[in-house]
Amino acid sequence: MKQAKYIITLLLISLVSGTQAQLTIPKKAYWHLAGTCGNGSSVSMNMVKINDSIYADCIISLKGAQVLASILETGKPYDFCGKMDAKGNFHLHPFSGEFPCFSGQLLNAGSFSGDFEERKSGKFHFELNEIYKAGSVQFSVFCIQQNITLVKKPRSPAGSFRMAMLSPNESGNPVISDSLRRIMLKAFNNSGYEGTEPDSVLAGDLRVFRRDYISANQDLYKQMPDAGSLNWELLRFMHIVYNESYILSFYILNYAFTGGAHGLESLDYSNVDLRTGKLLKLDDIIREGRRQDLSRLLTLKLKRLNNIPESQKLSDNGYFVNEILPNENFYLCRGGIGFVYNHYDIAPYSFGATDIFLTVDEMRNILKQGFNGF
Repeated sequence: MKQAKYIITLLLISLVSGTQAQLTIPKKAYWHLAGTCGNGSSVSMNMVKINDSIYADCIISLKGAQVLASILETGKPYDFCGKMDAKGNFHLHPFSGEFPCFSGQLLNAGSFSGDFEERKSGKFHFELNEIYKAGSVQFSVFCIQQNITLVKKPRSPAGSFRMAMLSPNESGNPVISDSLRRIMLKAFNNSGYEGTEPDSVLAGDLRVFRRDYISANQDLYKQMPDAGSLNWELLRFMHIVYNESYILSFYILNYAFTGGAHGLESLDYSNVDLRTGKLLKLDDIIREGRRQDLSRLLTLKLKRLNNIPESQKLSDNGYFVNEILPNENFYLCRGGIGFVYNHYDIAPYSFGATDIFLTVDEMRNILKQGFNGF
């Protein structure tokens, strides 16, 4: 009898231990998630976790009559940020506001559940699960963070340095993995440091930042020790927009404040064909001779988004140009293609970055065969 109780006790301990192991929350992680929200609308999300911070790029494809005031365009990626505690409870909200938001819990190694809340439309239950179908990639997360004091004194000005990048895990095709790793390293590395591994690139970027920060500000500190311009900030984070159907679309969010009136942010996009391991350019996607048609679509879409009559010039509404030319700073996803114009590209700084999303249906006659829905 004692032996039977002993065996039962061991089984219980094993079950409890197994449950605890499943609920272990990683300090760093990338999740490619897919699932449903509300009445069956589909959700895909690429989430990155670093300590208790999380950020995600999410596409919600609305179904039926469901209307979400904060999601302007169904099928377009939107970025979120937030926190996850030690128990897996998390909250995601837009970088620029409170709604829409995801609140829920990491149930196990790759399963999320909770509520999606929209200011006007209310709450909708969501279920998301980690999944990697053929044509998608798993990633590891690499990060570095450091505050560099200018002088060895209390409350000294400091330079804040934070970076996070992703690198592909080994796959069944090492040639593609190596090519993708090189592309992502090159896209991320702005310092010119020639590293071949994420950790060495991050360390090299930190050394360059420390050198530039101290050399640019040491003499200025002697003249104006309390100047706010002496507190530099450099942020660089890699985001995954789309990771399906042998297409990887990612971008680098850069923010730098090195004195002056304000910092400067940029979003720099790259797209990779995961069958060949090569970067995709716009001419790989659109038909020959259709750039003018694409420009016309972009111009009309921007006017429509900003309630500008088609007959009015963009320059009469604050833009630098009257025609939006397609650029190479674009992203791909199942719903369409987005063209991103950073600060000062087509408009003043106060306008922010401009993201013009064209659906597959809008570009049906412009896209090459094979890109009509990816």
